[in-house]
Amino acid sequence: MLGSALRAYLPTEETVPSGWTLNSGKYGPSTPSDSGSQVLSTTTGLGPTAPCGVMNNLTVLDGYAAYASQSIWSTDGEHAGSVTVTSFRAGDAAKQLGVIRDFAARCPSFTEKGTGKGHSDVEIRLVAKPVAGLGDEALDFRMLPEGGYLGTETILVRIGDRVLDLLVNADKSGDFPDDAVSLAREFAKAVK
Repeated sequence: MLGSALRAYLPTEETVPSGWTLNSGKYGPSTPSDSGSQVLSTTTGLGPTAPCGVMNNLTVLDGYAAYASQSIWSTDGEHAGSVTVTSFRAGDAAKQLGVIRDFAARCPSFTEKGTGKGHSDVEIRLVAKPVAGLGDEALDFRMLPEGGYLGTETILVRIGDRVLDLLVNADKSGDFPDDAVSLAREFAKAVK
């Protein structure tokens, strides 16, 4: 499936759940983006020998064939996020979630070099937990930096050979939205 076709699975102004809105363009594109007709690489950066620091660019999914993405924002202005639907070659979506679970188990933390204040190093903890009853399988994946930096929460929902990726940022207090899993459930209803 091409990236442009995956846009059909993204939220619109009419379908975005209460408490959230499509991004106005302040913190990202206000319209969806996609991979178009390009078929992306089948390699993954999270293989069993990848160094733990490979997560420093916040990439969770890799090796997909196509994607479409839309930025979102909580209506209270506290949380920015994105909804991405990726399409994998047959069997690769399940493998990818397995790789992510294994990666988080092997690398419960890593050091991000020179990204803190004054180019200091930042220690980041990874936490991955399964989410029951969502898609064919689902994972709640959190990146939690030490030292007052704000983390991210990503709910990954596999539906066949597609993965819904809901990423939300922590607010200025370091808290994640209470409804991230519920929000992923709503977005996943559109993915077939």
